[in-house]
Amino acid sequence: MLGCEPAENIAAIANHSDILTMPVFFSPDVAKEVVQKHGKAKIITATNVFAHIDNLKLLMKAVDYLLDDDGVFIVEAPYVVHLLDNLEYDTIYHEHLSYLSLTPLVPFFQKCNFEMFDVGQVDIHGGSIRIFISRRSGRPISLRVNELLKNEQNEDTHSLENLWKFAKNVEKNRENLVTLLRSLKNQGKKIAAVSAPAKGMTLLNYCKIGSEILEFATEKSTLKINKYTPGSHLKVMPDSALLTEKIDYALLLAWNFKDEIIKNQSLFREAGGKFIIPIPKPIII
Repeated sequence: MLGCEPAENIAAIANHSDILTMPVFFSPDVAKEVVQKHGKAKIITATNVFAHIDNLKLLMKAVDYLLDDDGVFIVEAPYVVHLLDNLEYDTIYHEHLSYLSLTPLVPFFQKCNFEMFDVGQVDIHGGSIRIFISRRSGRPISLRVNELLKNEQNEDTHSLENLWKFAKNVEKNRENLVTLLRSLKNQGKKIAAVSAPAKGMTLLNYCKIGSEILEFATEKSTLKINKYTPGSHLKVMPDSALLTEKIDYALLLAWNFKDEIIKNQSLFREAGGKFIIPIPKPIII
């Protein structure tokens, strides 16, 4: 196994865990270096990477050079159909340059002399697609590909009308969430944000939720503790602060991991703490 990770601190953690990782952006030159040292790859994976890349044609050139003739390139990323249907507007932020659906990807991969031969859906990040891509060599195309393409057409996924509807619903979500939080604050309740993912920063800044409502944010990741949330400038505390600071309500920013986080915060719940899930509509658990 070999990885490419441009964040040097993350690459160092991977290497320390005996996962050989190059601290570089994946590119045609890097692909050539890998082939010279390790040979061609049977499988290349890009999990939550593909939608972050600006020059996708250059990426596919690198994949073409590195991938074995009968190899498979696997892309996993949030699915725009779920983003629209479930109002996942917080996943729209600077690192996400593309919002993926199958309809435009079919001609894109064809132009690169590749094709999608299978696709699956996974629950992670509010609903993601896992796309299996190979060279155009007569590999049979799964029925699942055509099923999703038809579904995108039936749902008018790419229509301007559908996107305007999404925008209006986003505005309504902001209004409902802010109203709920202010109501709780006016009742004298203490509220904190739990988890500080990138998507959470979109939500806090778009909804203009800051220290006038939230006491702080909490995190399990030691990389984020004692840092501050961008824009809203909330101090990031360890999760234990929910109990020590007697928080009443926890706004769960990483709602896509709500089951796991709520389970891990059993002591907070036993102490009477409640969770606010902001998306697709604000609810209290």
